[in-house]
Amino acid sequence: MDFKLPAIFKHATPFLLGMLAGALLILWIGFDFAGWTTSSTSERFAKKQNEVAVAAALGKICSVQFNSAANLPQRLAELQKTERWSRGEMLAKTGFATMPGDKEPANGVSEACANLLVPEKN
Repeated sequence: MDFKLPAIFKHATPFLLGMLAGALLILWIGFDFAGWTTSSTSERFAKKQNEVAVAAALGKICSVQFNSAANLPQRLAELQKTERWSRGEMLAKTGFATMPGDKEPANGVSEACANLLVPEKN
């Protein structure tokens, strides 16, 4: 049994392949270069932005708590001596990054607080 394409498809094949290639090219350009995203990507991005904003706001509260506690010069000098990547952990252990009513600091709060207390020099 020999299957033959109708005559219209013999002439339309290059056209259909061109349409398919064009559609794929448009999708590639849209998602890679034009900033198109899927809804799940947008939701992940929005959630990440929310976490960063909350950490920045709570980091300011942490810095106020740190600056208003006793022995500020001694604690600040100790924080400055600590390696940059360990400062957040140090603030979390001392409890300054933990907000009133919470049992532990929220994600990113201690790092945001450390960056406010000991700004990175450019």
